[in-house]
Amino acid sequence: MEREMNFFELCRACFRGIWNAVCACGNFVAKMIRLTYRMWWIVIPMVLIGLGAANYYARFNNRIYKAEAVVWLNGPTVELTKQVYKNIQYAVPEYISATQNLNALLGLSADQLYGVEKFVTYPVIDCRRDSVADYVDYHMKSSPEDTVSVQMPDRLCLSFHTKRPNNVQTVGNAVIAYLNSNPQMQAAFEHKRIVLQREVQFAKDHVEKLDSLTSAFYFEQGAGQQAQASLWQKGVVLGKREIVLFPNEIYREFRRYDALDYSLTFCTAPVVAEDGFTINPVAVNGRIKMSLYGLLIGWIIGCLLAVAVEQRKRIAAWLKQ
Repeated sequence: MEREMNFFELCRACFRGIWNAVCACGNFVAKMIRLTYRMWWIVIPMVLIGLGAANYYARFNNRIYKAEAVVWLNGPTVELTKQVYKNIQYAVPEYISATQNLNALLGLSADQLYGVEKFVTYPVIDCRRDSVADYVDYHMKSSPEDTVSVQMPDRLCLSFHTKRPNNVQTVGNAVIAYLNSNPQMQAAFEHKRIVLQREVQFAKDHVEKLDSLTSAFYFEQGAGQQAQASLWQKGVVLGKREIVLFPNEIYREFRRYDALDYSLTFCTAPVVAEDGFTINPVAVNGRIKMSLYGLLIGWIIGCLLAVAVEQRKRIAAWLKQ
């Protein structure tokens, strides 16, 4: 019969498991250090080879930089934009296909696209629900169902890697031009612009209507009737009539009209880059970062070779079985 475990015993078991895992990792590292000391004539050369290979990969003319831009989606959804963007992500080399390669899709020469790779999209997060982008989720940890860190439906971050920083704007403009030339993106944009124009006109008419109703009380009513009016919470009382004035409503509708008019100003194409493409001055394959990777990989490979040399007789006997 199984015995039930209380909370204290559960915590003790979890702590014991974590402690055993830490001790096992410590013992493994200690064994690798002893192995490195015993077989230094194998491990150290592999570490130096890994360090040299890493520095060769991180040489100046092979530096890779990350360029990105947060774009405004006027009509197209994030899913539609990602679907169209996949044609660029999955483009094949020119010698495989004459129509599905990156040169044909973007209309650029091979020299302009030299070193351009890894086209990726990232969601843009709005934490305060004020339609203002707060940060880009580079680690893709957010969820569309999250109600705290909301993925913006009209923002998207486009990113790619390049070895030539001076061609970033050329490639970025070609990417946006390709997205804007898609028929589905154009159809969604035209619908969005028509709806925005109607909403702007409706909000403007509503503001003018509320303002005219307020002005009618002040300028069209007689002085005697205005003198008989008394204030109440939402307006004035004139005799037995309750006349509601609209200062708060006018202000709220004007703010809505201003926001819609601002959106209409930027609604010039299906995809609009807010600030253009910017490049991160820190290289993806920086010298320090690659050197650390080279040291670690060289040490691991050296330790594996050292184990193989020490256990060569056992390995040979196992292979002969």
